[in-house]
Amino acid sequence: MSQLCRSGRLLDIGRDSLDRALGMRFVREVGAGTISQRAYANYLDIEAAFVLTAARLHGFAVWDAPSWPAARRNGLAVHALVTEQAEYFASARSAWPVAAALGPAAVRRAGRLSDFALDAARAGGYPAIMTVLFAAETLYLTWCTSAHHAGLTPAGPVADWVALHAAEPFRAGVAALAEQVDQIPAAIPDSTLAGWFGGMLDAEITFHDAVYG
Repeated sequence: MSQLCRSGRLLDIGRDSLDRALGMRFVREVGAGTISQRAYANYLDIEAAFVLTAARLHGFAVWDAPSWPAARRNGLAVHALVTEQAEYFASARSAWPVAAALGPAAVRRAGRLSDFALDAARAGGYPAIMTVLFAAETLYLTWCTSAHHAGLTPAGPVADWVALHAAEPFRAGVAALAEQVDQIPAAIPDSTLAGWFGGMLDAEITFHDAVYG
């Protein structure tokens, strides 16, 4: 990715934040195949709840989109979230051998991810939404690709989830988000984008750490 692109500059500016997120316990344990059944049950619970936030972000992006292609792309994302992803979580949670067991404090910590993303969307509109989604999906593409190639992920819902985020359609989606970031007006400074990008990754760490109670 060219360093002349805003997305490339943003990745450079946010490298430390991305590296911290890639080093979080959840990522390490899924990649090594050592994630406990209870921790993943907790993850399924809070990630299923975040699907609603993601649908809201993409729905807002449809409303605030700068073009018909952008509106259509985000509309399709909403559809995928409320169908395929919702169905994955319903199936995985019902089949998982242990139930989630998160206390109210951990649920509140996990909720900071939704709070940050939605607050950014309200304040910054379409540019903010594209930036926080670019941060979150770059994180997932990177760690899931690594975990998928390592081949140590537990078979079943965990491996399926990792494979989904390492597959070409997801990679293409991240590339499309990068293109949207590249088109953010120059009137919005890189420092503002960096705040959204880094803040989203910090919230991702808090979210994933919450699965451990």
